[in-house]
Formats: sequence, C-alpha cells, structure tokens
Amino acid sequence: MQDPIAAFMLWFSTTFQIFQDPPLSAIFILLVSMSITTVSNLATKHLTDVRRLNRYQAEVKQYQEMQKEAEKTQNEKLLRKVRRRKAYIERIQGEMLKQRCKPSLIFLVPFLIVFQVLRGFYIDPMTGLDSVVAVVPFNVHKLLPFLVGWLGTSTPYGFGFYYFGFYMFVGLGMGQILQRIMGISLTG
Repeated sequence: MQDPIAAFMLWFSTTFQIFQDPPLSAIFILLVSMSITTVSNLATKHLTDVRRLNRYQAEVKQYQEMQKEAEKTQNEKLLRKVRRRKAYIERIQGEMLKQRCKPSLIFLVPFLIVFQVLRGFYIDPMTGLDSVVAVVPFNVHKLLPFLVGWLGTSTPYGFGFYYFGFYMFVGLGMGQILQRIMGISLTG
C-alpha cells in the first residue's frame, strides 16, 4: 500500500516542477503567500468587528497614556481613575484578543498544511537541505551574517533566500499592505 502523503508530494513535485527554481519559485511563493494572506484577511473582515476593535484599541491607548501620566505625576485623583478603569480595559483587551484569534483558529491547520507541503517541495531531494528560492542582488549576509543558514545563504549573485525566509519576508510585508488595502488594519 502506498503512503498517501508521499504520493501527494510526488504528484505535487512533478506537477509544479517548473516552480522549484528561481525566479519562478519566488513568484510562486509570492502568489501563494498573497492568496493565503487574502483568505485570512477576508476571514478577519467577515468574522470580526474591525470598527469595534479599532475603537477598543483607541481606548486602550488612551488608558495607557493616562496610566503613564498618573504614575509620572502621582496625581491621586488620576490614579483612582486609572484603577477604576483597569477592569474595563482588561475586559476589552480580552475581547480584542478573542476577536483577533477567531480567524486564526479556523485557518491554522489548513495554512500549516500548505506551509509544510511547500516546505517539503523546496528541499533538495539529493542533499536534504533547503533550496534557494529567491536571490536578492545585495550582499545582505555581509551586513547581517546571522541570516546565513537561518534564512538563506550567500550566492555569487547576492543573498539567496530559503523557502522559510522568503515566505516570511513576503508574507509579513504583503500582509501589512493587504490589510491596509482591505481596511482591516488595526490602528496602534
């Protein structure tokens, strides 16, 4: 009996083989990352009340500023006001956390599966090591040597990102941009 996971990975590797090497690997990962981020943002938009979260965020920020001022000036009246609002602020912070986690809990397992499939896809089958999926034409590794081995490696053409490093790089960057475009970015 054939292992279904191995059979799927074999099918995936042969079907999408064109996307294993740069520059197409970078474009493929960018598209997958944008798709996942878009799905996550759409879920956030439909499962959470973004206006309420923004209002709560503003209240928490105002409370924190009031708390700093009260501690700095030791104004007794302001300190009492801060203590009275503490339970309310803790309650809305809990509500904010719950609202933000809703979409994550729903999509966590599917996203992890996609991430693992792609992680296996971008491992060199001969050596078992990570493959370079994108090369930036800068010698980033000279300025930040700790990136070598963790997020990528030096290449004759610049810094070569491994799958994990490049996915995080484009995922975090595109995530912020797409959140702002879709109107679900929470103000800080």
